[in-house]
Amino acid sequence: MSERSFDLSNLTTSGALAKASAVRSTQDVVFIDVGARKIESKVVRDGVPIGVHTVNQDVLKDIIIDRPVVAFRIISQSVPAGTPVPEGTTIEVTMARPGRLPVGVISGVHLDLVRSNVEDVFTPLVTPATRRIVARAAEGALSAADEQTIKDVFANVAPVTDEPGKDVGAALETLRMLTTFGGA
Repeated sequence: MSERSFDLSNLTTSGALAKASAVRSTQDVVFIDVGARKIESKVVRDGVPIGVHTVNQDVLKDIIIDRPVVAFRIISQSVPAGTPVPEGTTIEVTMARPGRLPVGVISGVHLDLVRSNVEDVFTPLVTPATRRIVARAAEGALSAADEQTIKDVFANVAPVTDEPGKDVGAALETLRMLTTFGGA
């Protein structure tokens, strides 16, 4: 497997969302160097090295109709979060558009929502009250009132029961997943 380095700092998108989707590698893993040193491009297309081009911004501004925001979230990485690594360590990241993610990409979520997309269940489940509950849960156990709020919010989407995988813990993990990957 060859290693590729991409400088994404000046990446902008224009036109249809499909054009933005074209920014991808045909490889399973793309290595992106980050750091203070200058990165030399090693991208090759059809056997020809792709150089760095200077874009004429005056010409570009006349042809860009729209600059859609294409939000990506890091879904996983090869080094666990918070693990110190030496400078220059390669970290593989998996990125995706969050709205299209199935809720089940995260273990421990409510079983009835495993195949639902984030964009389909975010709005009915993530409310100011459930956001506060997720924040409080990071500090300790849920109160009876918080558990009841979760049951009430989930009632019309995926009822919370005492059954493992459909209990308050699974609902809370679903809320954690949705607040991490969903919304604006």
